[in-house]
Amino acid sequence: MHLSPFLKIFSLPGKKEARLLFSTKSCSLTLLNAETLAAVQAGKVAPETMDTLVRLGMAVADPAREQREMRDYLPLVNRLNPNLRVSVILGMGCNFACVYCYEGSMKGAAAMDDAVAEQLVSYLLTRFTPEKKRLLLDFYGGEPLLYVSRIKSLAARLKPLIEARGGTFEFTLVTNGSLLTADLAKELVALGLVSAKITVDGPEENHDRFRPTKNGQGSWAAILANLKACCNLFPIFLSGNYTQDNFRRFPELLDSLRAMGLGPEAFAGVQFYPVMQVNDQFANPEFSGGCCSMNEPWLVDASLFVREEILQRGYPFPKLQPAPCMVDLDDAFVVNHDGVLYKCVTLIGHQGYEVGDIWHGMTNGWEEKHCLNHWQGEEQCRECEYLPLCFGGCRYMAYQREGSMAGVDCQKDFLDATLERMLLQDLKYRYAAKVAPNSDPSV
Repeated sequence: MHLSPFLKIFSLPGKKEARLLFSTKSCSLTLLNAETLAAVQAGKVAPETMDTLVRLGMAVADPAREQREMRDYLPLVNRLNPNLRVSVILGMGCNFACVYCYEGSMKGAAAMDDAVAEQLVSYLLTRFTPEKKRLLLDFYGGEPLLYVSRIKSLAARLKPLIEARGGTFEFTLVTNGSLLTADLAKELVALGLVSAKITVDGPEENHDRFRPTKNGQGSWAAILANLKACCNLFPIFLSGNYTQDNFRRFPELLDSLRAMGLGPEAFAGVQFYPVMQVNDQFANPEFSGGCCSMNEPWLVDASLFVREEILQRGYPFPKLQPAPCMVDLDDAFVVNHDGVLYKCVTLIGHQGYEVGDIWHGMTNGWEEKHCLNHWQGEEQCRECEYLPLCFGGCRYMAYQREGSMAGVDCQKDFLDATLERMLLQDLKYRYAAKVAPNSDPSV
């Protein structure tokens, strides 16, 4: 047995003999002392220790084969995926005027009509093949709760039809949260609502500047009131978007939430992201301050800062995990309000990036435009220990920078600068690990 090519090994500050091992493929984490690690590398470790490392995905029989098999990882995921996951853009209306919105000038009155909705039901039933176990719709907008009647009618139609086939029907919301009252939430939960993602951009003053309502009023207070009313009804994922200038203010939001009684138990997850600097024809030309690459130097400190502030307050932060792009998943796609299909919500309205429609299905040749498996042509990707965490990065980021998805959005420099510190954060806050050297590889 040999150490996996997708294994990162770090020393621990102040613990000379301790080694921290992390598999970028299985995302397992363990501690070894230096002597045990040397024995593993020499093939002289106790069988039970090696068995544990194999189970954790940290030791393999053939490292070269492990790298070759990674090329088949996404086909394997597609073959075993039991879910059909579809983002549904109900309409382009919105009651907010967020200054950085990537949909920008697309916003307006366009919305899904009855004919498109009826065909959508038929198309989803066609795509829900016998091997599928769950249909999950992510309702999007604009603001999806401006179209709550459409949500209810689609859910009421699809839920019994999917259940009659032995499957499960569920849906989520990506909503600004201003319209999500407790009474409405109870209605939607009965129809299949399983979670919502709600965005709050830090403390009230900052949020209201970046995410005002269409009439220019603040939205922070209404959203937080709805969070408090709904947090016990279904899982809520709290999101937020920061810039280089305001990321240090986001802990103020967490403290405000706790003061309102919205502690860690109120949320299924809390995660803040850098604002994307969108440069295409739909963007607000007056906005600046976001990023179009993970390699912008300020992102290292910003991402580590907001991550630590969330973890140290006890709020749930998603664990590291393999991150294939939605484009690479066969049974994940977007249905726009007009019935046109896309492979990512960020691509709606971009001419030439349609992949079909709900009347005729997926078109032939869309894979070439989206540069499917583009990372396999890059030696830097094929041999990279971070490949399972990246798979060539974000195609939309590459598209924004270069006007094409042909080039990979390499995240190696960012992960080199952040992964070790993220793992130390996890040890300190998530696992409360004692980082003394230990020959037992299990944590």
